[in-house]
Amino acid sequence: MTQSPPTDRPTDADLVAYLDEELAADRRTEIARWLDRDGELQQRLTLLAGGARPFREAFEPLLAEAPLARLQGMLDGLPGNRPATTKVVPPMRSRPRLAWTWPRLPLIAAGLALFLVGAGADRWLASWRDGDGSEATGESENDWRQAVAEYISLYSPDTLTAIPDDAAPRQGELTLVGSKLGAALPLEQISLPGLTLKRAQLLEYDKKPLAQLAYLDSKSGVVALCIYGDGHADSAATSERRAGLNIVHWSAHGRAFMLVGHAEMPELQRLAGLLSQKLTL
Repeated sequence: MTQSPPTDRPTDADLVAYLDEELAADRRTEIARWLDRDGELQQRLTLLAGGARPFREAFEPLLAEAPLARLQGMLDGLPGNRPATTKVVPPMRSRPRLAWTWPRLPLIAAGLALFLVGAGADRWLASWRDGDGSEATGESENDWRQAVAEYISLYSPDTLTAIPDDAAPRQGELTLVGSKLGAALPLEQISLPGLTLKRAQLLEYDKKPLAQLAYLDSKSGVVALCIYGDGHADSAATSERRAGLNIVHWSAHGRAFMLVGHAEMPELQRLAGLLSQKLTL
């Protein structure tokens, strides 16, 4: 018998603790059950994970008035400070946040405190986070895979085990997701040997639809197939690692595909080969 969610609906504080992996295993399982049943809560989790709130824009007027020369002198005088290659520079508008590309919330809080007391110190924070004093600029077609990998890395087998193995709701989810992608996703085409499809859901990345199909593998845990409607040109399967996970990605039919999980790379490559043959879309 499937267990019901706990009486108390998770708060934002609970969701943040869930994202930061600071919860006990039983509470994490309870929240996973809530997320499986509550679409609004899933959207709230995605918002919190995405860091999409306009904090920086709200503080840009304060940054523009920052005493940058004095701050640079203060930073230069700190013990163990970097060589002169690390500079406080006039604030620039950062590239738009993409859904799911998120710094840890404590880092956001620290950045806000620096804005309030220091004016302009986020240049130092950025150089500290980046490691070499430089800050990446411009969009990359690889960003979505990094964001998805970070999101999937939060999953544990407990996230999916409470979901019943019922083909009827899965096909309904696939129909809904496929309609947003403009593609047919029949259950027989996305079934994988040895894996159980537990959930199909529609997410959004950079204002484009992104489908996530979550499977449970008894050996390696969670495996996810993500389909991104980004209009990519066809490309052959390529393997990589991100956020501690193995990934195989390819493009076909104007869409990008990504198979990700803790499964061994040869196994993911084999499964990706099966999917690329079966998926006609």
